Amino acid sequence: MAGSRDSALVDVHVHVWDPARLSYPWLDGVPAIDRAFLLDDIDRAAGAVTGHVFVQAGCLPEQALDEVRWVLGMTDAWSELAAIVADADLRGGAALASHLNELLNLNTERVRVVGVRHLLQDERDDLLADPAARSALLDGLRTLAARGLTFDVCVRHRQLDTVTELLEQVPELPTVLDHLGKPPLDAGIASEAGRAWAGALARLARLPHAHVKLSGLAAEASGTDALDAHAQDFLVHALRTFGPDRSMIGSDWPVSAFTGAGGTFDGWRGRVRRAATAAGVHAEGAASIEHRTATRFYGLGG
Repeated sequence: MAGSRDSALVDVHVHVWDPARLSYPWLDGVPAIDRAFLLDDIDRAAGAVTGHVFVQAGCLPEQALDEVRWVLGMTDAWSELAAIVADADLRGGAALASHLNELLNLNTERVRVVGVRHLLQDERDDLLADPAARSALLDGLRTLAARGLTFDVCVRHRQLDTVTELLEQVPELPTVLDHLGKPPLDAGIASEAGRAWAGALARLARLPHAHVKLSGLAAEASGTDALDAHAQDFLVHALRTFGPDRSMIGSDWPVSAFTGAGGTFDGWRGRVRRAATAAGVHAEGAASIEHRTATRFYGLGG
């Protein structure tokens, strides 16, 4: 990664995509971002970003390997790229092991696939009701743990307790909750849904290797008024629950830039810093949020 250790800022949640190259069916319903977002478009927080973690962007599952190849093909021009979180179907059984082998075989000396994400956010709230699906997911999580890979947990707040119940059976797996579990931003933390989210977050935080991404709240807000009114409460609770050594900042580029409340990464960084101050985070803890936690969790080195 570029930049000095003292000034490092690792953005742990960045997407790029090109609908002319790969297919992203979910973009059909989000006109604000239904276009290409490429390397030169990325918001680098006014030049402060020193490292990026690319997170799979929801292309067709059969294109997961092509997505990684495409991203790795940009490494000469993408000096900040530090790691990749790739797409994988945890319910794939034997096919999952083969898929992981193929992903890991794509690793280069400079950039590696360090973890996977299986999107669960659009599945039913009680996503473990089917015993077969539950068993398959559990087997997949155990496979990740055995391979030394991380798991990005992408769920909505209503699913958080359920997925935590599953993760409790694989406590050795390094996990990170994307976007604070997509809490009920407009309703606020004092709402019934907000209190349920807070309790579920505390349950997840009891797992020794669970982490949280301070990201994505702008996309969950109906507008800037809601974000200004409630984001700090959710961020402070997450920071107090996980602590700075298990918290990391992400831009959620470009989703949080152009949907919901929108905004810049520099603006989001300022919001996270203010929440950290309100949560009583000291200077060393602030450095953890901005780069040290990510470096350790994703094994970025340096």
